[in-house]
Amino acid sequence: MVMPRRDTSTLDLFRDYEPAPVVPRFAADEVKAWTPARRLSRAIAKTLDECGRSREEIAAAMTEHLGERVPKAMLDAYASPEKPHAISAQRLAALVLVTGDVRPLNTLLNDAGLIVIEAKYEALLRREKARELREKLDREIEAADAQWKARR
Repeated sequence: MVMPRRDTSTLDLFRDYEPAPVVPRFAADEVKAWTPARRLSRAIAKTLDECGRSREEIAAAMTEHLGERVPKAMLDAYASPEKPHAISAQRLAALVLVTGDVRPLNTLLNDAGLIVIEAKYEALLRREKARELREKLDREIEAADAQWKARR
């Protein structure tokens, strides 16, 4: 079989195109740790370092959102794998809201086989689950039809 030669004179617009990830998450090596708690601490640290705001600003925004004081020192403790401070679910949600980074939540949920997605995609997921159910029902109908025909 002869393969057609590639046209080298035409610019390939998609050669370097890489679509954005559907689910934002850290690369495994970025949050590598022995325990889930340490992985989450590393994820929190990375989010705090990359968000473009100081930890003081993030702590103040979380305090305002939660209506309870979140000191910068506590953010530092959450971000340190060596400190024994686990972040609460409410504070983790506030951190995600304030920074706009869902990757720490996806790090936390990874071991459970779950992910965080934007609410606007819920209808698409419902549609796909319905399609899967319909395909399963179609297979059951076909199997029942085949069994019925075989017994006639």
